[in-house]
Amino acid sequence: MQPPKNVLDISPEHDHAAEEVSDERFDRAEFAVRALDLVCPRRTTVAICEGATRMSVQVGRAWGRPGERWAMLAIPRYASRRAIALAVAQLSDMRPAWVLDVLLGLTTTPG
Repeated sequence: MQPPKNVLDISPEHDHAAEEVSDERFDRAEFAVRALDLVCPRRTTVAICEGATRMSVQVGRAWGRPGERWAMLAIPRYASRRAIALAVAQLSDMRPAWVLDVLLGLTTTPG
């Protein structure tokens, strides 16, 4: 069953946004950093990797630092803003709909 068009399913089983591409010119890493600054994933160290072939987020426990974690955000050259926003939203403790609304409203200067 398909969700209504006004509902965005961001569950792991429906990771279609990871495949979204855009030919829009913008600094994808800068957009991701700005998005991370807004959502401030608690007790998480995030590394951004540019040039991946597919959008992905990997998360793990930071050994030796109880309650902390690491995350790696891999961003392809043609990732869409929405794909990046959804990936960053996965790291947030905030409500997904609010996070997406704020992150998709971000603008950057053309890169």
